[in-house]
Amino acid sequence: MTPKNDTPPLGFSNAKLPDRTQKLRIMRRWALFLLVAALGLFLVSASQGFSGMWAWWGAFSEAAMVGGLADWFAVVALFRHPLGLPIPHTAILPRNKERLATRLSAFIRDHFLKSEAIVRLLRRADPATWLAQWLSDGHSSDLLAKQLLVLLQKALALSNDQELRTSLRAALGRQLQRIDGARWAGSILGLLTEDHRHQSLLDDGLHRLRRWLDGEDTQSLLADQIGAILKRAYPTLFAWMGAVMDPATLSDNLARNLVKAAHQLLQEIEDDPEHPRRLAFDHWMQEAVLRLQTDTDFQARIQRWQQGLINHPAVQEYADGLLRDLRTWLEKDLQRPDSRLQHQVQQLAQQLGYFLAEQAVLRDALNLYLEESARRLAPALRDGLAQHIEKTIRDWPEKDMVRLLEEGVGTDLQYIRVNGTVVGGLVGVLIHALALTVPLLV
Repeated sequence: MTPKNDTPPLGFSNAKLPDRTQKLRIMRRWALFLLVAALGLFLVSASQGFSGMWAWWGAFSEAAMVGGLADWFAVVALFRHPLGLPIPHTAILPRNKERLATRLSAFIRDHFLKSEAIVRLLRRADPATWLAQWLSDGHSSDLLAKQLLVLLQKALALSNDQELRTSLRAALGRQLQRIDGARWAGSILGLLTEDHRHQSLLDDGLHRLRRWLDGEDTQSLLADQIGAILKRAYPTLFAWMGAVMDPATLSDNLARNLVKAAHQLLQEIEDDPEHPRRLAFDHWMQEAVLRLQTDTDFQARIQRWQQGLINHPAVQEYADGLLRDLRTWLEKDLQRPDSRLQHQVQQLAQQLGYFLAEQAVLRDALNLYLEESARRLAPALRDGLAQHIEKTIRDWPEKDMVRLLEEGVGTDLQYIRVNGTVVGGLVGVLIHALALTVPLLV
C-alpha cells in the first residue's frame, strides 16, 4: 500500500493549512528546487568536461550551489541547528529567548507606550466625537443593545434562583444596615418643617380628609360599621332601640352626625392658624426632629425596628417575589423578537449619541478626562504590559516560538535563499568571465 502523503506538491495549495504556513512551504520548495536544479546543472556540466559553453554553465551552477547552501545555513541557523548538528552560533532565536523577551518588551514599552505618545494618539482619535457618531447611528446603537441583552440573557441563564435571591437579599440587607434610619428620617422631617412646609401638608391633608368624609360612599360605609359595632357590643340595647326606630335609620343618623362633627373640627383646624391641634402638631413635629437627631435611645430603637424589618419573613418573601417576577418578565421579554427592553436600550443609546454630538463642551471635557486618565494610568499600564509581553515570550515553548516566527518572517527568508542561489550563479559567471579576461590583458 502506498503511504499517504499529506504534503502538497510544489506549487499546489492545501486548503487545510493556514495561509502563512502554506506560503512558507511553497517558498521552501522553490528554494530547494533551485538548489537541486543548480546541482543537476553542475553535474551535467562536469559530465561535459566543463568545455565550451558548459564551462559557463558549470561556473554558474557551482556558485549558485555555494550561494544557496550558504543562505540555507544562515536561515536555518536562526531557528534551529542545521541538520540537527550543535554547530556554535546556530539556533540563535531559541537560544536567546530570554534576552529576546527582555529586549522586545522594553522596546515596545519605551517606544510605543510612553504617556505622551498615548495622549497624542487619543487626541488625534477624538474618542468623544467617535462615540457620539457611533451611538447616533441606528445600526450601532441597535448592535450595542443586542450585545448588552445577550450578556443579560447569559447572566440570567447561568445564575441560580436561590443563590441569586440569597446574594441579593444579603447585599440589600448590608446596604440597609449602613443607613442611619433615625438621622435620615430626622433630616427629611427637618426639611419638611423649614418655612412651615409641614403646615401646608397638614392643610392639604385636612382638605382631602374633609372631601373624603363628605362622600356618600364614606357615610354609607360608616353607617354599616356603626350598625355592626352596636349589634356586636350592645345587642340588647340595640334590639330595644330597634323597637323604637329602624336600625338602619339609627346607624345612618349616627354616621351623619359623626361626619358632621368631624367635618366641623377639621374645618376649624384648617381655618385657625393658632388652633391648639395645629400647634400640637407643630410641637410634635419639632420634638420628633429633635429626638431623631439627638436622642440616642430613640435612635437605637429605630435601628432595632429597621433590623427587624430587614429580617422579617414577610419582607423577605415580598423581595423574593419581586425578584422572581422581574426575572420572569426579563426572560419573556428577551425572548421576544420585538423586545421592549432592547428597544428602550437602543433608543437610550441613540439619544445619548445625539446629545453628545450637540454638546461640544461635553465632548471636550470627556476627551480631556480620557487624556488625563491615560497620562495618570499609562506608567503602571506600560510596565504591566511590558512584564506581560516578557513573561509570555519566556513561557512560550521553543517549538511554538520558532513556528510562530517562521510563519511570520519565514517566507521572506526563503526569498533570501532563492535570491542567494540566483545571484550566486550570476556572480559565478562574472568571476569566470574575469578569469578568462585577465590573462588576455596581461
